[in-house]
Order: sequence, then structure tokens, then C-alpha cells
Amino acid sequence: MSSSMFRRKSRSNVRHHRAQWRRAIAVPQLVTCPNPACGEAVPAHTACPSCGQYRGRQVLPPR
Repeated sequence: MSSSMFRRKSRSNVRHHRAQWRRAIAVPQLVTCPNPACGEAVPAHTACPSCGQYRGRQVLPPR
């Protein structure tokens, strides 16, 4: 295959692609559970696996 079959990717598109790739492999940001009875470290924007709450609502059965 010749290189003329493929289009050159612009610098903006290359940098955007690389930034998304780096974000995907990064360690998730941990926050403390807002439930005062729990307070465990959980990834941001996810339900707490130990108490089952997300944004003040019970969404999972507690362990």
C-alpha cells in the first residue's frame, strides 16, 4: 500500500487524539463518599460500592 492512500492528520487532530488516549489510561480521580456514615474513597461520578449511594440517593443495595 502506498502512503498516498492515507490522508495526513492535522496537528490539531493528532493532539486531540493523544489527549483522549492519555486520559483513558490515567488513574481515576478518587473522592470521598458524601454519605457521612460511609466516607470511603470511590471514583468520581460512580455509585459507592460499599453503601450504594450516588448523589444522595440509594441506587445499589448496600453491602
